[in-house]
Amino acid sequence: HGRPTTGSIHHRLVVHEELTAANCPHRPGHTMDADSENRGHRTRLTCAPCHRRKIKCDKNIPCDTCIRRGIAGSCRREDGPAAGGTPPTPARQPSEQHGSSAPVHLQALMERISHIEARLHQRDRTIVEQSSASSTPAPPGAQSTTSASRRPSTVVVDEDEPAPTGFGADDLDAATVLEFLAWGRKKDSDFVNAPEHDSGPRQPLPAQHSVVNPLAENVRLNQLDILEVLLPNKAHVFQLVEFHNSTLLWYHGSYSSKIFSDDLNIFFNEYGGSVRHEQLNMQWLALLFSVLTGSMTCASPPVCSSWGFSSTEQPTLSARWYDATVTCLNLAGYMEVHTVYSVQAIATLTIAAHILGNSNTQSVLLASAGRIAQSLGLHRLESDSTSPVDQLRKIEAGKRLFIQLCTQDWFSIPFSETYALSPRFISGQIRPLNCNDDDMALHPETVPTQASYCNYRFDIAALMPQLLDAMASCNTTFTRYEQVLKYDDSMRKLATASMPTFLSSNAPVAAEWPAYVRWGRRSLTICASHKIIMIHRKFVGLSFTNSAFTFTRRTCLAAAKTILREAFVAVDDSGPILWIEQAFSVAAGIILSLDMLHRAPGDKEYGEHKKLVADTIVYLKRFEHNKIATRGVHLLSFLLQRLDKSGSTESGKRPRTAADETHESPSRKRQRAFNMQSVIRDASQNLGVTSPATTLTTTPTPSVDAASSNWQDLIDLLPDQIGFDSQYLFDTFFPDQM
Repeated sequence: HGRPTTGSIHHRLVVHEELTAANCPHRPGHTMDADSENRGHRTRLTCAPCHRRKIKCDKNIPCDTCIRRGIAGSCRREDGPAAGGTPPTPARQPSEQHGSSAPVHLQALMERISHIEARLHQRDRTIVEQSSASSTPAPPGAQSTTSASRRPSTVVVDEDEPAPTGFGADDLDAATVLEFLAWGRKKDSDFVNAPEHDSGPRQPLPAQHSVVNPLAENVRLNQLDILEVLLPNKAHVFQLVEFHNSTLLWYHGSYSSKIFSDDLNIFFNEYGGSVRHEQLNMQWLALLFSVLTGSMTCASPPVCSSWGFSSTEQPTLSARWYDATVTCLNLAGYMEVHTVYSVQAIATLTIAAHILGNSNTQSVLLASAGRIAQSLGLHRLESDSTSPVDQLRKIEAGKRLFIQLCTQDWFSIPFSETYALSPRFISGQIRPLNCNDDDMALHPETVPTQASYCNYRFDIAALMPQLLDAMASCNTTFTRYEQVLKYDDSMRKLATASMPTFLSSNAPVAAEWPAYVRWGRRSLTICASHKIIMIHRKFVGLSFTNSAFTFTRRTCLAAAKTILREAFVAVDDSGPILWIEQAFSVAAGIILSLDMLHRAPGDKEYGEHKKLVADTIVYLKRFEHNKIATRGVHLLSFLLQRLDKSGSTESGKRPRTAADETHESPSRKRQRAFNMQSVIRDASQNLGVTSPATTLTTTPTPSVDAASSNWQDLIDLLPDQIGFDSQYLFDTFFPDQM
């Protein structure tokens, strides 16, 4: 039947085990004696009845001998060691168990494969018997009796028959499991029960003593020196962690506050808060630094001052702690040793990365975190409300972490036009339960918890891959725009009918609700308005020149004004500074500037939008240490200045006649009067994106090709997360090059 013969898979397992032992002589806890011991403990493959009677057994369950003797129901294997094997040894210590995990896993795999082969043999015998019965008709009334006498205690195996206990996915794909073992990986990681995801600051595996390069060791010691001086004292650490748990965690949900607080106590009580402790888990230390980074970056100046940090320390420590997080990850070898702590550290960094100007670095880290999360099986997590509280808390922490990765990945779709985490291969129960970390009690969706905001934002983000797939299947601009209108409607329904009451800005705030409900309302209004703009992003440029897309123009202008209205009234020194408030304000200012570009200076809307852009610049100047705000101030200022100059130039020209208006649209007229190449050159020089030698020319060239060349030098002016990066603006201002 094209299937491996009996014993062939066993042979490969034995060879694989011997090769593993030969190639890994220095594995912790692994010795030649241990190998002999594990081989001695290999489960006997012969069934118990055949072994007791010392007769031949084909090593299947049930075996042919027991079937012929009519005792198939009693055919089973004993749990004891094989004949001639060494007697059982006392239970191993945890450190020893890590060293022998591979042989134990192989032994379990051999048992499962034996079960597969037994079932395959059983199916073969059934097919043969059915073929014989069909070729030799039995007398009437005797066919069922003959069939029963041949198989006294066997049951025909159906393709759809549910697998028995212990017969899992590995049994059905044993070859893949073996291949993963050869790579040093597990096919289906058990996140909930694996000890390396529950070790906290303790090193999950014994330290591996291997010969290292002296130069590399010196570099490592130097890095530990830096980490040691960067870590604040115990009192400051607890202040910063408490601020993050109470003021920021509701926004990203990347770790469990209860679990992390317990681990923090272990770090100081058992390890004395030392980054040099030989048993310290460096991936957990990365998580600690990422939590500190978020607190220091997102705290208002008055809050930082109350902690004892000066205004000059705040930006310095924020940037250094971000780098310290990445350093800890590299010291821990997070790309090779996969644990949940590295994923939590990277996801937690997102709240600070864009403010610090590390958007490109963060996008790469998030991509790696997504792959690690998949290798840990986070995308397959499902909750059971009957589970013990500690186990349920761990499951929910994993689910909250994974939906944060999905949210970041899917919100990047409008500018990347792709996504790494496919909704098709994610558990249908991945949406976390609506509960708090402290008691894990399940609450209705109308009650705010630590999971509420992220759950609702996850629902919004899930629209983005659907829109991308829908537009990819369309072949014309008309049908693509139909999809945009469809998902615009879905977004509006989600932002109204499906929004929890406590997140609606129209509902009163109950006294018993946590403080982050007020912050969540403002943040969600800004986020939802920005996502409306992102849904229409492909047609924003066309909406200024083609009346067929007027709805997009009106929608994006209304969303931009909503973003700025919410951002301007956000005055709460005790609350967090969230990067989306400044980043999406820049996006709103760009929308208004584009609209001004396609209006006459005398229009009422022109003056209204000009004032809003000017107010946006004033608002962004309040955040002097925010990289997005700083770059946004420069860009919007240049746009405003050039719009003013182009408007004054046009006002000095001869009045336009009716014939002129007929043959030339106002949008085209305004576009040509606007010298975008000058904006590119001046912005490059002021922001230091490129050297003046490459951006300044002695003789200005009006060609679009020259503008295109200079625009490429400014491509990193704004991060992609704003939604309107430099490339997008070039495509809008120079549509002939699209």
